[in-house]
Amino acid sequence: MTFENMLKCCEKLTPTEYQLAQFILENRQLIQTLSIQELANRTFVSKSGIHRFCKKVGFDGYNGLKLKLAQDSAMKIQTKSIDVNFPFLEMDSQAMVAKRLLELYETTIRDTCQSIDDQVLERCVKLLHEADVIDVYTYAHNLNIAENFQDKMRTIGRIVNCPKSFYEQRYTAVASKNNHVALLLSYSGKAVFLPDIVEMLHRNQVEMILIGRIGNDVSKDVIKNQLYLSDREDFKNRISHFSSHIAMQYMLDVLFSCIFKKDYRRNVEYIDEILSIVDDRHLEDK
Repeated sequence: MTFENMLKCCEKLTPTEYQLAQFILENRQLIQTLSIQELANRTFVSKSGIHRFCKKVGFDGYNGLKLKLAQDSAMKIQTKSIDVNFPFLEMDSQAMVAKRLLELYETTIRDTCQSIDDQVLERCVKLLHEADVIDVYTYAHNLNIAENFQDKMRTIGRIVNCPKSFYEQRYTAVASKNNHVALLLSYSGKAVFLPDIVEMLHRNQVEMILIGRIGNDVSKDVIKNQLYLSDREDFKNRISHFSSHIAMQYMLDVLFSCIFKKDYRRNVEYIDEILSIVDDRHLEDK
């Protein structure tokens, strides 16, 4: 996760910390050359204040912050620039469109991978692995991604529900128990179904995992587990939801793969066992 995204995830910066963050963002290269005392002199923030800021954002200290800024700069040089909202142009050939979309996929997946907090991912995988039932709440185009996740999980004998209508979602949420885990998929965090569903699930003491863009403000006091996606896509000014769709698919594939890995050998054996039952294509070994 980049420094800028770490800031977006950080709650309740003080006015002084906010000004310090803005100075760092505007002077990334300069920070590499400054000692903590020199930074304190330039920003009128005490050394102890800078240390507290670093801790709040997620670093062990000032050197950790400088290292992260250096890593971000190196990654930015490696990453090609692409407009995820308008990834191809009117005059592009079909071959160029294909190449630009490849770059879009690579950029989006790289961004999303860098946004993953390893500890949060581990916690989410543990919750999903131990749940008796997983309920996925989403709508519109994300339903296809949710059903794809449902299908993958069924291949290893797991129960996953994908209620589609608001009616089904509310009945599922009301009936949920603490042996359920809820996956909430919303790139913007502004989906109309979220507030009521979150309230019902919280009342029933159901653990929730929200997957969406960095910086959303969906009930952080209630939803303790949030996995973040690449946040470059504009909500309105775009050709299509290319980037958000790719990022959401990637994140759910990561979750499935990590759950699968927990019981790798048993899951492989289960797939071999049920293949002849559920697959009617009469496939022959080659």
